[in-house]
Amino acid sequence: MNEKTDFYIAIDTVASNTWPAESSTSIDNWLLRASRGVTKRANSVLAIGEYPNDPNWLAKIEQFYQELGLPAIFHISNASHEGLDEFLQTKGYAIDTPCLMMTATSRQVSDNASNKMMQKKSSFQIEWAEAADTEWLDAFLMLEQFPEERRGFYSGLFERMPSPKGFLKLKLNDQIIALGTAIVEDEWAGFVNVVIHEGHRGQGLGYVLMHALTEWSLEHGATKQYLQVVTSNIPAVTLYEKLGYQARYGYHYRIKYDLQPLVSS
Repeated sequence: MNEKTDFYIAIDTVASNTWPAESSTSIDNWLLRASRGVTKRANSVLAIGEYPNDPNWLAKIEQFYQELGLPAIFHISNASHEGLDEFLQTKGYAIDTPCLMMTATSRQVSDNASNKMMQKKSSFQIEWAEAADTEWLDAFLMLEQFPEERRGFYSGLFERMPSPKGFLKLKLNDQIIALGTAIVEDEWAGFVNVVIHEGHRGQGLGYVLMHALTEWSLEHGATKQYLQVVTSNIPAVTLYEKLGYQARYGYHYRIKYDLQPLVSS
């Protein structure tokens, strides 16, 4: 295993810890995650490293998800076995949601964001909490335009996220107009739930939000940070590049819906 592979495995592992599933089971190095089908990250196989030793691993993985009434989804990245993506394609798995893993140094992001922030940043109120309170969760569902039915999943997810974690509210005239979550593990900070009210986008608020998240992370010992972003989200990718982020590698999902029960002898 070379240095690059070690990095891919390390960052994939850290990133997976920030989005813990409701339930999971392991097949050797691979983690099978399930959460009622809400989000691919929480309902997919984190396929890190070599194939499982069990030669019947694919059938057993498909059975696991079929019994839950879910499609089988694999998270495929540079940390996965080199031939896994092509193998799943031959088995009828379709590619889905290409994403980027982007990283930066915390100090560089803080400096770049500070230079680009709006001059009247003092008109915004920044509030932090160690948990997602009702006000935060209400705003999150509204800003993301998620249905009320997802409240239970996200409430549980935010509780399961490891500490230290911080939930940021960015307010204007006492109204929440942006949110973000920062989670620190060793030297790394990961940012999730970064969302700005659609009526306030394109006004430089992304720099205010990222500066606040980064400063909190620095206070909690994180010298580096990462983001996972959908490749087609050009405005977000452009913002992160201006802040000093670089795309380190891509990842995507392989998904199959028509699963058949495992026939036992």
